[in-house]
Amino acid sequence: MDPQRRTLMSEGPIGNALPSAIPVPSSAMKKSAQRLGSSRMSMIPQQAVRSSVMSSTGAEGGMALRHSASQEALGGGARRSTLLPSRGANANSNGGGAVEGGGMLLSVSKPDGGIYGRTPQSNRIVPGSVRRSSVYPSSRTSMAPGAFNPTTKDTRPIRDSTFRQQCSKNINDFLLSVRCPIPLHAKSLTSPTTKEFHQIFRFLIMEFLDPNYQWGKKVEDDMMSILKDMRYPAMETIGKTAITAPGTGMNWPPLLAMLNWLVELCKALDNWGEPDVVSDIILTPASELSIDHPNFEERLLWDFSSKTYSLWFHGAQEDFTEQEREMEEVYEQLASATFEECERLETDIQKRTVELQQLQAAEPPLKRVEQEYIQLMGDKSKFIAFIKLHEQKAEKMRIGNERARAAISDHERQLDAIRVELANTEAAVAAQNLSPDEVQRMNNDRETLSRHLDELRGKIAEASQFAYDQEMQVTKSMDRFDQLLQDYTALGHQIGVIAPLSDAPSLGPGGVDYSIDLDLGVEDLNEVQVSGRRMRSTLWPALQVYGEGFRKQALEMDNASIALDDQLDRLAQAVERQKEEVANREMKLKVSHEQAEEARAQVQTEAAETNRTIAKLENEVTAMSTATQQGVLTTQSQLESTKIAFKELRHKTALLQDAVVAQLTSHIDVIIKAKEHAANSLRSIRAFAEAQ
Repeated sequence: MDPQRRTLMSEGPIGNALPSAIPVPSSAMKKSAQRLGSSRMSMIPQQAVRSSVMSSTGAEGGMALRHSASQEALGGGARRSTLLPSRGANANSNGGGAVEGGGMLLSVSKPDGGIYGRTPQSNRIVPGSVRRSSVYPSSRTSMAPGAFNPTTKDTRPIRDSTFRQQCSKNINDFLLSVRCPIPLHAKSLTSPTTKEFHQIFRFLIMEFLDPNYQWGKKVEDDMMSILKDMRYPAMETIGKTAITAPGTGMNWPPLLAMLNWLVELCKALDNWGEPDVVSDIILTPASELSIDHPNFEERLLWDFSSKTYSLWFHGAQEDFTEQEREMEEVYEQLASATFEECERLETDIQKRTVELQQLQAAEPPLKRVEQEYIQLMGDKSKFIAFIKLHEQKAEKMRIGNERARAAISDHERQLDAIRVELANTEAAVAAQNLSPDEVQRMNNDRETLSRHLDELRGKIAEASQFAYDQEMQVTKSMDRFDQLLQDYTALGHQIGVIAPLSDAPSLGPGGVDYSIDLDLGVEDLNEVQVSGRRMRSTLWPALQVYGEGFRKQALEMDNASIALDDQLDRLAQAVERQKEEVANREMKLKVSHEQAEEARAQVQTEAAETNRTIAKLENEVTAMSTATQQGVLTTQSQLESTKIAFKELRHKTALLQDAVVAQLTSHIDVIIKAKEHAANSLRSIRAFAEAQ
């Protein structure tokens, strides 16, 4: 059968032996509460199941195809719902998008489209000739997102006064903006009467959500059914008791939150076809979608399906060359864009691969950083020890400077006293009356003293130069001594005779303190002399004894090593001899085992061969006697079974022929009725569109 006409075929177990499937407008019928499984099949051929389709052709204002909550993807067919006439006040002027109708709109792209704006279907009585269940057995769950879950907990703060004030303000503003004819007063949204609550609920349903809904005798049942069909997310907070007495303090907060939810739903439906807020690709013209749009291919498939179905339905056209050519052009553009993207990605992959290879070939940065860290930590410990050593030296220099300052102060006081004494002497000499001879003699003595003083100044200069040279030599010797002291301390740390820096002094081997703490810059030479005598009399002999002990230990270890090597050679020779003896014995043992295994295998082989021959002969005798008896019984049983199967097959063939003839007749009747009904519906819709 042509796959484009397959959607008209019933796949039920009894064909079309069901009530009529001709659709009736929702305003003239009531469906059962089991609405999710009672939608009729679609005549639109498509490969993928769609939740909602919007007609892009037809009269101004368009029509919205409302889809059932569940579908069955069998044979490429999909379910479609009744055709709803659009509401003129909210009709879409572009003609290519969906229009808000008297019921609601449903779309795949809008996740809320599956639950908002559902026409309640409970308590509707459908004639037996109209109401029927789906001919497809569906095992899939509803595709409508946010399906009603009775156990869902309402997370809104419905008991909070601020939230209730916001809900009341939102509902009041909306009712005023839409010119609600219901007389409202201050307590209409704080503690309303049952009549006021029912009027507000009816107004929202009849004016926005389902103008064609027919109310029953019990309003409470209708309200509960409407909320269930609309998948109200907090149904556990709504009950018939609350609807009957809405003005009480316990019942009104959840009902107020429910009315606010309905108001938001009405606002969303009013904005459903707005071009600025629409996100459904079915409502967006294909020319406005870019090739990179995630739903571009779905829109192309929809356009192609709608055009080809329209041509096929009206003109029975089977060849869609032009439409296929347009699809091929678009898909060529898609393939070109995909190819360019692939080339870009391949180039990017090559660059990333080269970078990865470079990173793998280079030394790991973490390893280099770890090595630098280890080196820096070693330097840190060395610098800390060096800083501590210089801090000790700085402390000693500070003490020496204080002593020098004290000595300088004493010399300055002595110099001041001498100057005062000289001034007193000069004053006493001036007060004396001396003769010219005495003055001459004093002048001669003065000249003699001056010459002696000049000579003494020369000797002092020479002595100062000699002292300077000696001081320079002493300074160089002190520097060399400091360097030798550092080397000595470092070697002492290495060999363990000097402990690391610590607050308490520590003794080395032999109970001797090998550390040298000497400051050559002190004025008291007794400390330097004591340290020198200690180094000559204590440290040097102790180091000699220490070194001699190590030399003796090294000699003893060399002798012990030679003895151990000799002993090891002797043991190695003994081991080699033992290994050779063990190898010879293993070879003999292996030969003995092989001979024993060969003899045992030969005996076992002969015994097994004999046993097999005996068993084979016994089985052949037994099988021959048994087969002879069973052959007769089997042949008789097969003959009887074949006769019975032949009779059953003949009976089933007759029944199948009758069933096939009945199904073909039923299919032909249904096809004729569906064709006539579709033609009549299209003529009425076209007339309605022209009248609008």
